[in-house]
Amino acid sequence: MYKGRSVLSVAFAGLMLALVSCSRHYRIDGVVQTSGYEGRQLLLVEFLPFRTTTIDSCVVSRGRFEMKGVVDSVRLVFICNEGHPVVPVYIEKGHTKVEILPTKMTASGTRQNDLFYSFLRKKIEIDNRYDDMLQKRISLSRSVYDAAQMDLIQDSLSIIVDECEQMICSFMADNYNEPAAVGVFTMLSPPRAKEITPLIKRILDAAPESFLAQSYVSGYIRRVGYSRD
Repeated sequence: MYKGRSVLSVAFAGLMLALVSCSRHYRIDGVVQTSGYEGRQLLLVEFLPFRTTTIDSCVVSRGRFEMKGVVDSVRLVFICNEGHPVVPVYIEKGHTKVEILPTKMTASGTRQNDLFYSFLRKKIEIDNRYDDMLQKRISLSRSVYDAAQMDLIQDSLSIIVDECEQMICSFMADNYNEPAAVGVFTMLSPPRAKEITPLIKRILDAAPESFLAQSYVSGYIRRVGYSRD
């Protein structure tokens, strides 16, 4: 009787382990419509402050590629081509679709990728409006100078900057507990910065302790000497 229970316990434990393992599988399906990728090996690389880890690799064939494996935690990595980071991707449980197109690069289908790229789309749209307005200012400065028109353009630029910062702070406030928020913070904070910018200080001032304790964030805080006191 005892032996039978032991066998059943082992079998049950094995089944549970298999189920847990399956639940942590990630899969990345990619489509490439940009020249220079066919037949190339792509690497899935995690860049950390003191080490770089290659997690997976594949070859682009007929404009497609696939990577899959088991993930122990949600991690921000990069799809790299010839050693150069191309697309940031969160590897997490589920099926991620990646597009590398001439006009855009996106990852979607899982929670963190959807959050991260929804932020990027909004920021790119605002950045494009800023660039368009900046070009108008440059063109005006090269023609007959119009002080009133220049002031209007400068006011518009300031409004766009304020809109962008508010969008960033709103995203962070809604997602401080999500890994995607750390990815956004990483993108906004220069890795070798010695001084904190007003925007980053605003983000950190409003952040919960759990966010400040994240590895990259805590490293940045130590480097720039930030304190909320």
